[in-house]
Amino acid sequence: MNDAGPPAFTLRALHRRAMTDTWLKGLGTSGIMTAFFVGYFAVLRHPIFPVTTVPATWIDGLVGFQPWTLAAYFSLWFYVSLPAMMLTDRRQLIGYGVGCVALGGAGLAIFLRWPTTFAPPDIDWSRHPWIEFLKTTDSAGNACPSLHVAFAVFAALWFVRLLPEIGGGRVAQSLNALWAALIVHSTLGTHQHVALDALFGIVLGAHAAAWNFIVFPRRASRAGERAALWTAVILIKLAAILLWTSGIPLAWCLAIFFSAGGLVLWHLFAPNAQGLVRVMSGFATDRREVWLTLDDGPDPDDTPRLLDLLDQHHARATFFLIGQNAARHPELVAEIARRGHEIAHHTQTHPTAAFWCATPARVRSELDAVPPALSAARRFRAPVGIKPLSLAAALRERGLTCIGWTIRSGDSFARDPATVAARVRKTARPGAILLLHEGPSLAPAVRVQAVAQVLADLTADGYRCVIPPDEALR
Repeated sequence: MNDAGPPAFTLRALHRRAMTDTWLKGLGTSGIMTAFFVGYFAVLRHPIFPVTTVPATWIDGLVGFQPWTLAAYFSLWFYVSLPAMMLTDRRQLIGYGVGCVALGGAGLAIFLRWPTTFAPPDIDWSRHPWIEFLKTTDSAGNACPSLHVAFAVFAALWFVRLLPEIGGGRVAQSLNALWAALIVHSTLGTHQHVALDALFGIVLGAHAAAWNFIVFPRRASRAGERAALWTAVILIKLAAILLWTSGIPLAWCLAIFFSAGGLVLWHLFAPNAQGLVRVMSGFATDRREVWLTLDDGPDPDDTPRLLDLLDQHHARATFFLIGQNAARHPELVAEIARRGHEIAHHTQTHPTAAFWCATPARVRSELDAVPPALSAARRFRAPVGIKPLSLAAALRERGLTCIGWTIRSGDSFARDPATVAARVRKTARPGAILLLHEGPSLAPAVRVQAVAQVLADLTADGYRCVIPPDEALR
């Protein structure tokens, strides 16, 4: 569970990373870039709809023609390939490639439906022949949103997420921000785009990265997830404000501004989302082992029968107990521990409806106002997987690890145990965390019987139910 600390941020370490899966990185990077440029120039030269001219704004008046920014402009194509070079997890590498393809595809779709250009700047290009070729290459077409800016923001956010894993500290993060900012600035300094193009590019790139992180969550270190999420949110909101001051209709700007809130809401409500709290959703094992977790107890009717079932199958489980239930039945809590199972924390009252917006004081109360057995627990599960903004700090202060799940059994809304068992059996795999429940919230036919059928199926399939050590969690 605990990260061993960041590795040394050395040239040798970076070289080792770059040399991992070099064939996949080389072919993938060159293939994606080639496909993008083919599509870009095809859409540029064959517009289907009338071309819209994007106006200059007050921001453009602040940025004059700056040929020296050409180096930063061209550095994008090296910069955007660097995150791929630094990735060693093949799933994450593929995820980065998928994100780049999705971003490029979204931009080309916008250009196809809404081709744009901007008025040529009043520049004597004959005085700058070494930069004039840029104007003849794309003739200021496919302007809004600036995909140059979008890809710079996308890569920058990936670096925010990746640098803690490879040992990059504040200096590396500052250099990353500076490089990305220079690339964004260069699109205006070389007069390849106007400010509106760049601002919409920021919005597109930030959204693309944030959703890319949701689709491809990290399996190991998640140190940069929270920073990447909030950086994306800030960039989107700042771009929305600048768009409003630049004459874009208020309704559009409000939609963009609050779309960033949608990213936060996803991480509040999606059980295994990593952007607000580090959530463990599996464990590493090379055996046919799963982790059975039982929520909402203890229950005087269900818990004794569940304990007997677990003994019959030589299974170990973690009971995520509600504090007020544990206070009513301390003898059951003691019996769970005596039988060799783990007692874990599931809040004092199991709030659901308003827990997502709980104040820090309410979160502290839910964590602290529990019986001693739960106070000593080191693992926590949020009710229904909902994570308020202050939860991460509260868990860190108390040394609690947030546990999600790999397989949601569906017993909470099932009407027969066979349905629950079939769902678990179909999706079971080594290292999975199984979520089941006990207590009166379940249908009478499902209570205990669903767990009994699940245990029987797991035993028949050669699985053992174990409680994984901290270092195996991921």
